[in-house]
Amino acid sequence: MLDFIELSENIEGEFYTDFIHKTIYSTDASAYKETPAAVCIPSTIDDIKKVISFASENKISLIPRAAGTSLAGQVVGNGIVIDISKKFRKII
Repeated sequence: MLDFIELSENIEGEFYTDFIHKTIYSTDASAYKETPAAVCIPSTIDDIKKVISFASENKISLIPRAAGTSLAGQVVGNGIVIDISKKFRKII
């Protein structure tokens, strides 16, 4: 099992490994279901960079989520869900 403590303490955003959050993010609008290892709701671009580095160093997949990102199972998996829909609200 991965140690997410250091990562969660070094980001400004939210980071969850509890049953409820992982269950919420284990499905999309499809029939597929797979529980992620963790859920991150980043607050800054730096948060996203830190999660990407952590995932790369630990060989774990990232599952990006935003508004309307999947209707056919593309955003479920056993990696780290990174949900940008809450804080990143503008197209630049």
